[in-house]
Amino acid sequence: EGMELRSEHPPGRAVALILLLCVSGMRAEIARYSVPEEAESGSFVANIAKDLGLTGEELSARQARLVPEGEKQYLQLNQHTGDLVVQEQMDREELCGQSEPCL
Repeated sequence: EGMELRSEHPPGRAVALILLLCVSGMRAEIARYSVPEEAESGSFVANIAKDLGLTGEELSARQARLVPEGEKQYLQLNQHTGDLVVQEQMDREELCGQSEPCL
């Protein structure tokens, strides 16, 4: 409570996300997205449906979902629109330490 998180990195540093998009009835696709580490909850990342060439309704009908590797769910997928948004702000050092690039 009342804590303020400060990043020692210059603005614009990003966490690169590699998503394996496995949607029922389609071959697996790999998509790469970069999210600025200062991106707040609710920040738009991409529209998965558009990237897959589907409508939001088609994506929803195929029951697309996000499966996190770790404990935290950093991103949220709106199944009806295909919008991928930040659910929880990412801490680059917590995720990757000093590794470059941070994937």
